[in-house]
Amino acid sequence: ALALVEYMRQDASVECGTSEHDSITLLAIFLLLLWPFGSLALYTSLLAACYRPLQAKTANALTEATAFLHREYKRRWYWWEAVELARKLVLTGAVLLIPE
Repeated sequence: ALALVEYMRQDASVECGTSEHDSITLLAIFLLLLWPFGSLALYTSLLAACYRPLQAKTANALTEATAFLHREYKRRWYWWEAVELARKLVLTGAVLLIPE
């Protein structure tokens, strides 16, 4: 009897179930988690670093570089973009929980 051997679709040189396949799978899972949660952590930390200059109305290189995160909001609500990103993550994550 012939043994059934499966290979990755994206790279036919990698056999499924091998240590190479497992390491690729772990890397993919890590990156899938890093993107949303890393983005949220980055936005939050950048906005936190901008707190004092924004409240004092003194622009610096960081506040100018991160203006896309806070310029649409009043100074008091400068952090709202991080809340919006968290909301989007929760909503898109909730869709995954809906059974087909």
